[in-house]
Amino acid sequence: MILKRESTKETVQIEDGFLWTDEFDWEPITQNIEFAVDGTPIVQEGKKKGGREITLLSKDVGQGWIKRKDLSKLYDWSLAQAEQFTLQFTYPHDNRSFNVIFNHKSKAFEATPVKEFPTISEDDYYNATIRFLEFTRDGN
Repeated sequence: MILKRESTKETVQIEDGFLWTDEFDWEPITQNIEFAVDGTPIVQEGKKKGGREITLLSKDVGQGWIKRKDLSKLYDWSLAQAEQFTLQFTYPHDNRSFNVIFNHKSKAFEATPVKEFPTISEDDYYNATIRFLEFTRDGN
């Protein structure tokens, strides 16, 4: 996967071993049901224009690692307000692209060193959870 910062066109390679844990939790149709006085259901439906959660998780210690230098860059990017990104999947079977922002409401980052002791190099690996929210480019 590649995350591209739209304002600067910088990119960070994210290992393909990350698992998208909430891929099929998204319900793009929102629905409101009320009842008329005679008991007849009144159903209103609409399609959401954004807000899909994309959680990338290091499922276990053997996959989904990210180097400290890349994790630090992503963390710094997340601290800039109103930044927009493109998350591009680079799997042979999946090259979908998503417009995303960091999901601070659900804690944008969690990370622990793979070796479970303090890192000594910017090339040391971390297991991480990175949370995004999808949006459309028109601001929704």
